[in-house]
Amino acid sequence: MKESSLKAARYALSIAAAAKASLVAACVVQIPEYIEEGTKANLRSELFAKSASTLGEVEALATEAGVSYSSKVVETSGAISSAICELAAKEGADLIVLGTRANTSPLAKMMLGSVASGVASNANCPVLVVR
Repeated sequence: MKESSLKAARYALSIAAAAKASLVAACVVQIPEYIEEGTKANLRSELFAKSASTLGEVEALATEAGVSYSSKVVETSGAISSAICELAAKEGADLIVLGTRANTSPLAKMMLGSVASGVASNANCPVLVVR
C-alpha cells in the first residue's frame, strides 16, 4: 500500500474508533475508454487485484482497531475525484479521509489535477487530507 494511503487509513480508523463509527474504504480504478479491449481487461484485472490487496490491509487494521468496516472498488473512466465524491454521497459519508502525495510536482498537478483538491472542491461533506 502507498505510504499516503496507509497514513490516511490509519487516521480514518483512529477517528472511526473514537467516534464509534463505521468505515467504508474505497479504491478507485481508472480505466480509460479509448484503449483496446484486451489491454483494458488486463489493466482492469491488475488494478482490481492491487485494490483487493490494499483493501485487505485496511481490513486487517480495522479488525485490529475494532472498527466496523466495509470496502468498495469503484471503476471509472472519468475523474477519480468525481468517483470518490459520488461514492461518498451514495454512502451518506460524514467525512472523507484521503491521502495525498507530497512529492507531486507543480507541473503534474497542473496537467493532471490533484485528486485531493478535486475532492475537497466537490464533496458534499467535510474532507480531511492526510499528508
